Amino acid sequence: MMQPAAMSGQPYRRHIVGLPLQRSLFGQAARAATTIGLPGLTSEQEFPAQLDENGDLFLDRSQVAVLTEALRSWFTPETLEQMHATHATACHALVDATENAARVAASLESASARKLSENLANKMALVLAYGILSKFVPDLLLRALADAGDVEPPPFPEKSAGAELMQDTFGLYKACCALDYTPQRLHREWPRVSPKVFHLIREFCKRQTVFGPLAWDSPGYEDPDYVVRLLHSAFDDVDVEQVRRRLSFAKRPAVAASPAGMRTKVSALRRVLGFWLDFLERETWYVRRAFYVGMVPLLQQLAAGYLQKIPTLQPVDLLFLDIRELTTEINDPAMICKRRDRYMENTDYLSVRGVEPSRLITMMRNP
Repeated sequence: MMQPAAMSGQPYRRHIVGLPLQRSLFGQAARAATTIGLPGLTSEQEFPAQLDENGDLFLDRSQVAVLTEALRSWFTPETLEQMHATHATACHALVDATENAARVAASLESASARKLSENLANKMALVLAYGILSKFVPDLLLRALADAGDVEPPPFPEKSAGAELMQDTFGLYKACCALDYTPQRLHREWPRVSPKVFHLIREFCKRQTVFGPLAWDSPGYEDPDYVVRLLHSAFDDVDVEQVRRRLSFAKRPAVAASPAGMRTKVSALRRVLGFWLDFLERETWYVRRAFYVGMVPLLQQLAAGYLQKIPTLQPVDLLFLDIRELTTEINDPAMICKRRDRYMENTDYLSVRGVEPSRLITMMRNP
């Protein structure tokens, strides 16, 4: 963790996460960032951000300036391709590790489950490090394009993750209306709705589990109650044709790689920036998905093993460990109670995040 003196001043963002397990992954982001290969990130102390015990994110502006200056002179077609490849590999590796955890978790012994959860956590921490860098690296790439004389529009993805989500949400709205469940009726009667509508909502939640706030304990698209409220707020008394037109997105030009031997700095900058612009919408998707799809089954398996030694332990208790404790042994069960009490007493955080008393139990179920 960053020393208190370095964390003086106003946080960049307050209370972004509250659970000890999630906070500990942010604590590993600085170490993970040293593997990225960017100039100025050869040690943990050079990473420009850290999270304190309150879940406040601090951004060291002076270190951002140092890193920005180092990157300005570092951008070449070769190093930009290296940046793109390393970033893409980190994201793809997290997706693969998530899928693997979901597939094998239920068959693992405790030792193997701990090892796999540590591996998954390391990959999550690396993507979180890229999430921190996304606060300023895309702007730097855009300025570098302008300095190179590029006047084309930024290389946004053909269709953003948010656009795809809204289209799918609109499809759910229309499907429910076709079964005579308007947003008002759905909001009023949920969960006492017809079996077909109940199935539609549940299947939508399974598909969209990975979307939602960064904080795992905040309800997101994995929660049917959240989705029903969203449908009510987004589509209550709307002009369906107008919404349909707004969600009919024109395709943007794809960001193509330059032919071998013809790569220029401008084309390399556009390729890298295109990936970052897509990542800006998916960075929370990657880590939230890793938790709900991959980590939750591992936590359930670890809890089953711990239950033999600590009969009162529940799967939600593991959320109050840090990742190092999770991947070793629980030596002080009373510590979990203290951390849980401190968390539950933070009513400001819980109210902002929409965390109801039963929320932790709900989020620890398989999606």
